[in-house]
Amino acid sequence: MKRKASYSDKEILTALRENNPRGWEMFCNQFDPLIYSIVKWRKWNFTEDEQDDVRQNIHLQLQSSLETFREESTLSWYIKRIAHRQCINEIRRQARWRTTIVSSVQQNRTGNWDEMEFIDPSPDPYSVTAENEQIGFLRSALQHLNQTCKDSIALYYLKHHSYLQMSEELGISVNTVGSRLSKCLDKLHEKLRQLPAFERTNK
Repeated sequence: MKRKASYSDKEILTALRENNPRGWEMFCNQFDPLIYSIVKWRKWNFTEDEQDDVRQNIHLQLQSSLETFREESTLSWYIKRIAHRQCINEIRRQARWRTTIVSSVQQNRTGNWDEMEFIDPSPDPYSVTAENEQIGFLRSALQHLNQTCKDSIALYYLKHHSYLQMSEELGISVNTVGSRLSKCLDKLHEKLRQLPAFERTNK
């Protein structure tokens, strides 16, 4: 079995900062197993889809933050810190949606009745309306992006392609995938801010 090449932090950072086409590929080969292991921790209790979402958020965060990485720690430690933060952010995001708590009682095997608290699986009308509005805003903003951005965002967020899969499908380097996706998201955020619901007001 062929063993994966191992790179030093300096080699990886130099390749990324020099926009070497293999820079992000080197990074993924070296550190993706670490990111996967953190996201799959049982304590998070993430579903497979949630794990994919968190990993993608970690990659996006690293794509933008590695440019300013001061090398005051090892890359491994730095990645662990960002991965933990993104996992916690996902837990907080889920908690915000789980606001409808109801009480119930259930008889246990000994015949005693235990009071329990559980999350009502049916979303409240306000949450459904708010989510539908957000989807509508997002679709509207996406319509104003060029086809390249639409394809990139669809591959990453809807089809859950990895950077390597996108690189092969789009015929570009892995490093370019990250940079293109970051620019497309910036454009998407800009379009969203132009919509009334996201309009910023100066007070």
